[in-house]
Amino acid sequence: MIDAQTRHDLFTQLNHIIGYTEMLAEDAERSGQEKLFTDLGIINRAAQEMAKRFESLFSDALKQDTSAATDILTPERNQTPAKKLNDFQTAIPHQARTGRILVVDDIENNRELLSRHLQRQGYRVVLADNGINALARLSEEPYDAVLLDVMMPEMDGYEVLKRLKADNTFRQIPVIMISANSDMDNVIKCIEMGAEDYLPKPFNPTLLKARIGAALEKKRLREQEISFISQAMQAEASLERQRALTQAVAGVAHEINTPLGIVKTALSIIKNRLSLPKIQALFKGDFESEELLQDIIESSDLTIKNVDTAHRLIENFKKIAVDQLIERKEKVNLPTLLKDAIDLFKISARQAKLEIRLDVSGIQHEQEWFGFPGYLTQIMMNFLQNIERYAYPGGIGGKVEINVTDKVEPDNAEQFILSVRDYGVGISTENISKIFEPFFTTGRGKGGTGLGLAIVNNMVTVAMQGTLSVESEVGSGTCFTICFPKNLNIEHKPKNLSLS
Repeated sequence: MIDAQTRHDLFTQLNHIIGYTEMLAEDAERSGQEKLFTDLGIINRAAQEMAKRFESLFSDALKQDTSAATDILTPERNQTPAKKLNDFQTAIPHQARTGRILVVDDIENNRELLSRHLQRQGYRVVLADNGINALARLSEEPYDAVLLDVMMPEMDGYEVLKRLKADNTFRQIPVIMISANSDMDNVIKCIEMGAEDYLPKPFNPTLLKARIGAALEKKRLREQEISFISQAMQAEASLERQRALTQAVAGVAHEINTPLGIVKTALSIIKNRLSLPKIQALFKGDFESEELLQDIIESSDLTIKNVDTAHRLIENFKKIAVDQLIERKEKVNLPTLLKDAIDLFKISARQAKLEIRLDVSGIQHEQEWFGFPGYLTQIMMNFLQNIERYAYPGGIGGKVEINVTDKVEPDNAEQFILSVRDYGVGISTENISKIFEPFFTTGRGKGGTGLGLAIVNNMVTVAMQGTLSVESEVGSGTCFTICFPKNLNIEHKPKNLSLS
């Protein structure tokens, strides 16, 4: 029986013959040298046949391993159905690939052969002649995949693979083992140690291309999944913080209303007492005293009205907080709900010099809405805050038009159409497609987190079962449009509006 080292050496040399004849045949075909292409095909087939015969000299266990090298070395399996010339076909890549690949092999010809194959497929290739140098290369710059020879002096491929999979920095890099030893035990050992795949020598260029492509795609999908999980966790944490803040707001609003009620009661007593006839009689005949009394009564009346206004605003704020907290559906008058939301923004609007106009004259049918009022109010507040921050930055001020219309769908379902328009700086074409993506923002320096519009989009599409669209032109302004059903009768109670 031929020992493993002799087998490795034989297949290494055959791998060179097969690999280089394939690349030369590719060049000959491209340059129109049909005779040279045919001759190279004959040499290639002869090398393939020799590899088959060498393989038959080894143990019965290897002969029975139909999933390893034998099938790959068969001439028919080394061809692709796209084109055949004298039963020989080179592996020409259909499209260029991208990615940085580290090739590790102690034999220079092996490294050169793999490098040329990979470069022809569009990959960037870095070479290492032993395991120690491979680990050094990996610590210097990132790689998308590693092609690792098993049999190497000083540090073999098994030890390199073991160290890579034990290191959190390198663990996710796909490793494809390449060896002339295609014994199934070795294949299983590599896979169990964490290798992505295993290719026997002489390798099939088409198979090499396919397996590297598959390994890189799996790596891309893993990275994408990790990114999505991270975004979802950050979004969930943000929503939890918002819920905690909402609870605090509801509690503070309740506490503020208590002293406001006492103030209103005291002012009412003062006004009522000063309005009594016997008190009025005390000041009668003294014009200056009568005027002072009247000023006190009017001031009391004005203060009571402002306390009532503050009480109403706080009640609305409290109601919004509670609605967001328990996410309950109720029937409300939509114009009134929108007016209350705008009232909450009045102070900020005045400071930002925003002129907000609400037009509900386009509603031709029922004005009642059965849905989640807390969500819609939060959506409106987000739109108005974004307009203040981005549309009219620096307090330059401008117009904000909020319009509501309705329509009846073919299935008789009624819907509201709510639009919020500004005439500010607008959104660029490259950004408008990204504004609903989690964590995308152009306003990091202005306090933006990139979550606002992502959450708004989820509220509209999930909680309100509607649609959200945006139109914008740089220098002319932006218009957000929400279309949602008037009657959210479907039993639907969103627990967590995540950013999936």
